[in-house]
Amino acid sequence: NLFARSDMVSIVDSLVAPLSLINALVVALCLKRPEDVKRNLEELEQVGGIVGAAFGISSMIKAITQPSGILDPCFMNPIVSVLPRICIGIVAGYSYKGLIRVVKNNTISSVIASALGSLTNTLGAMGLIYFIYVEDMTERLGTAAGPVIWGIITTYGVVEMLAAVVICTSVVLALQKAVYRSKIA
Repeated sequence: NLFARSDMVSIVDSLVAPLSLINALVVALCLKRPEDVKRNLEELEQVGGIVGAAFGISSMIKAITQPSGILDPCFMNPIVSVLPRICIGIVAGYSYKGLIRVVKNNTISSVIASALGSLTNTLGAMGLIYFIYVEDMTERLGTAAGPVIWGIITTYGVVEMLAAVVICTSVVLALQKAVYRSKIA
């Protein structure tokens, strides 16, 4: 076993180095190809939908080929595994574009849009599981599946949303810095 001593106060402290690295990479790439970055940001929703579809399809394939949990039979259904993930980028992208017009603040717009994107995934997938599979899951679990599903939404969903807010806001602020730097260069 490999152990390393750490004086970190919380788990959040462990995110500082990876997020700093992500920011540095984003800034470097943006400075190298600012026109490509601008064009891709204008097509944010389409890119998000395509990336979400890829993640959803990989999730469905994993559920089919390597089932390991109680929810895997549900994720074999593309309506559950793919559709909500396509919507993540679309919801987050349009939310950000709408919020930035109203709020006129990148940080606030990014926080809200990334939270909405994450909630779209969690509520979309778990909501569909609830409406399509709650009776089947109750039978397989031998207990009411509704509270189990809502427990997943309120625990994992909140953690995923907070992680999305931290990561997405960090990337958006790095992009903002890179765009600013490319304008003055």
